[in-house]
Amino acid sequence: MNTRLRIALQKSGKLSDGSIDLLNKCSFNIKPAKNHYLVKSDELNTDFLMVRDDDIPGFIDSGASDIGIAGENLFIEYQLDNPNSNIEIISRLKFATCRLSIAVINNGSVKCLNDLNGKTIATSYPSTLKDFLHKNNINAKIIVMHGSVELAPKIGIADAICDLVSTGTTLKENGLLEMEVILRSEAVLVGRKGLSPDIKKRVDELIFRFQSVIKAKNSKYIMLHIDKANVAKLKNLLPGCEAPTTLALDGYPDKVAVHVVCEENVFWDTISKLKSIGATSILSVAIEKMME
Repeated sequence: MNTRLRIALQKSGKLSDGSIDLLNKCSFNIKPAKNHYLVKSDELNTDFLMVRDDDIPGFIDSGASDIGIAGENLFIEYQLDNPNSNIEIISRLKFATCRLSIAVINNGSVKCLNDLNGKTIATSYPSTLKDFLHKNNINAKIIVMHGSVELAPKIGIADAICDLVSTGTTLKENGLLEMEVILRSEAVLVGRKGLSPDIKKRVDELIFRFQSVIKAKNSKYIMLHIDKANVAKLKNLLPGCEAPTTLALDGYPDKVAVHVVCEENVFWDTISKLKSIGATSILSVAIEKMME
């Protein structure tokens, strides 16, 4: 591994925090200082380039970095601007989820997409918006803003906006109503096509680590006691329960201890159902990493 693996990351913000958290769970132990733009790690012989989020696709495409973690929305915007680019999404990372939406003045004259004809829309994603309007036969003027896009209708320079939405709180605070979702986005691992075999091998190892952490994040290790006759019923109550491990319980010939992995986000909804089929001593344990 003489060649160093170069990974572009957002230098600050929610995407940066999520990226560093994921990488640190994969043994990289990154602690970037405020004004450091290059962070070195012995893990997989890696250099991390800390840059602006909208520069990440270009860094990868130009060869300045091999891969990077970017918002899917920025990847799509870059692809629309650079149709002959040499980059692709190589893994989805299941964090920094949001949506790119058109929002309009609450109780204003714009009620549906067709009402945008002849109107002005402010956005930081002009290519994605232009592509959407073209596909929907909407003729509207687009003005580009970088930051504080939600203020455009309030100060009278646009009739609507197209911006990223997470909770929708900012829209409500500015008297705006989310009218149409253009695309749904999450953090993605973007790579350059045609990586060398050495770099490709390390990228594959990184993806394996990422997916192991992601799978563990969404799952719990469940242990419980139950009658042998009801073990089969667990498959309908615990998602991901393909073949639960069963162990004999000393002194209870008709009961077994069951160990199984299931999705955390539905576990609490199923506790009462587990109890209804006789499950007892239910224990839920966090999983740090999960490999298949």
